[in-house]
Amino acid sequence: MGVKFDFRTKLLVIALTMSLVAVLTSDILIYTLLVCLCIYLLIQGFYRQAIKYFAVCCVFILLRLFSGGNGITFLMPEMFLFMVLRILMMVMAAQPVFGMPPGEVVAVFKKIHAPSGIALPITFTLRFFPTIRSEFADVFSSLRLRKLLSWKHPLDAMEYIVTPVIFRSSRIAEELAASAESRGISNPGEHTCRRKLLFRKQDWLMCVIAVAITVMYFVLEGMVKV
Repeated sequence: MGVKFDFRTKLLVIALTMSLVAVLTSDILIYTLLVCLCIYLLIQGFYRQAIKYFAVCCVFILLRLFSGGNGITFLMPEMFLFMVLRILMMVMAAQPVFGMPPGEVVAVFKKIHAPSGIALPITFTLRFFPTIRSEFADVFSSLRLRKLLSWKHPLDAMEYIVTPVIFRSSRIAEELAASAESRGISNPGEHTCRRKLLFRKQDWLMCVIAVAITVMYFVLEGMVKV
């Protein structure tokens, strides 16, 4: 078990990571930011996810180094490698948020007086992604059992995967929306939560460290451009 941070702390880290990923151009700074994100996941106990993301990012880094900035043929141009690496880093920053209890997320948004137009989509998204992941796992298990997955027929395999997931996702989305409505997610009154929403010392420390690292990266990026 790792350190538990408040949802607001995680949102701050996501916002700062997105700003850095959008601004940084130096490869060295991007690579060191990747290490910082791995440490961020490790201290929260996401050991397997940190190793997995780091390994995948290293593959794309090696592809970029191997291509010399020219990309790997037309299938993997430099812009594709550039964007995928940064998208993976944003996913790393968001990893601690995936699978959070919707009630806690709603309570935090209510506490910080976030607009419903922002709070509700984020809440449904956080609840939807873990469910879709389990649906994909079920579909893959079913296809393996029937021996329908084959690299020799990729288009058929894609059809067998996508079609059931789309239909099941549509049904799940309706059930999640109905469940949320029955629990009063759109109620304009005060929302309660079984979990205590405490902004503790580790949250303050994490926020200070995250802001300091972000400022440092902006300064270093400015020095690199000069």
